[in-house]
Amino acid sequence: MSQMVPLFKKELIESWRNFKFAAIVIVFAIIGILSPFTALILPDILGIVMDDSGVTVEIPESTSLDSYMQFFSNMNQMGLVIFVIVFGSILTHEFTRNTLVNLVTKGLKRTYVIVVKASFLMLVWTVGYVISALVAYAYTIYYWDEPVDHLVLAFSMTWLYGLFIISLILLASTLFTNSFIAVLFSVVAVVIVMLMAGIHPDIAEYLPQYLIGNNVGLLAGEIDPEDVLWPTVITAVLSLVFILLAVIRFKKVPMT
Repeated sequence: MSQMVPLFKKELIESWRNFKFAAIVIVFAIIGILSPFTALILPDILGIVMDDSGVTVEIPESTSLDSYMQFFSNMNQMGLVIFVIVFGSILTHEFTRNTLVNLVTKGLKRTYVIVVKASFLMLVWTVGYVISALVAYAYTIYYWDEPVDHLVLAFSMTWLYGLFIISLILLASTLFTNSFIAVLFSVVAVVIVMLMAGIHPDIAEYLPQYLIGNNVGLLAGEIDPEDVLWPTVITAVLSLVFILLAVIRFKKVPMT
């Protein structure tokens, strides 16, 4: 613990100085603000477009479900991508600058490096995501005041998927120590493989991808909370396994 606390403080100070932590909070808060607002004005925009086109179509009023649909669409795609781009180099950057060499040669346990990096990324992701979700919830209640069922679970599904992506980043960083681009492509490749595997309905319901593909389905009552049990368990287990593999791999990385 005496080694982990200073290392964690180092991550906090660096993220403060390079504005990364604040950038994630600000961007995620904007997503939380814009998602309900976009859902609110979208029928009016479509109505104007239809009128200009001379097409008469009755466009239904937006609902709170539309707001959450917009939020999960923005967060599951744009939010997660921004997070990976901003923090995907958290370990490879240390290798390219050789900043870990002195610390490791002076006795810093390599396991602590991965544990602290993982804890720090989880903190940033959790803080940014919770702020975004709370802002989206507050604005949705303000505009529509329509309660929906299983909202906390729906929010938790994307949060857990974010932890899974963090574990992927760390594992890929220990495999491609000097290349952020390789880490980025590794994460994208895994996501693409899951999307392709998800084409098969018998496999799709067990994949981590199922969590971010069914947030709105859960809110709309198209699936039940029991349906996300297995993908939740599998995603949590995979995340822990990837972190463990990252620790094992990091211990074998040459550092001179």
